Amino acid sequence: MTDASDIIATLNFDPDALREKYRLERDKRIRVAGNQQYLEVDGDFSNYIDDPYGAAIESRDPMTDTVDVVVIGGGFGGLISGARLKEAGINSVRIIEKGSDFGGTWYWNRYPGAACDTESYVYLPLCDELGIVPTEKYAQGPEIFAHSQHIARHYDLYQNACLQTQVT
Repeated sequence: MTDASDIIATLNFDPDALREKYRLERDKRIRVAGNQQYLEVDGDFSNYIDDPYGAAIESRDPMTDTVDVVVIGGGFGGLISGARLKEAGINSVRIIEKGSDFGGTWYWNRYPGAACDTESYVYLPLCDELGIVPTEKYAQGPEIFAHSQHIARHYDLYQNACLQTQVT
């Protein structure tokens, strides 16, 4: 087995210096106010924070089971992570998603004419694995949302999903 110091010796940069550079850049962006910099959504616009597509959950019992991997977010990043974990044989995967379904941006943004501005065969993940060919060069929102759901079904990600749940 290769020792980490052997690998570091072959690099043409100093990992510690790079880590320090990233820390300094991060520190420039951290505000003293922290979360207090944000405004509470209330008044006339408070309904925009609610999920308009799913029925509200009054309450549910806490989850007490154990999973091997938790993925936060059910958009393409979360779906790809879940899919690749399943392909690697890790079946105990839970995706936590604020919306009532998978899809990320394409779950929330369902306005008329919503479409991808990147060619579909580049933008849509896992097309080869699913045997999918996009119907248009620039796929429309409903097709992209349906593709997200197809990924979740194909990789059995709904089974352990925790939808309508926010991580704070």
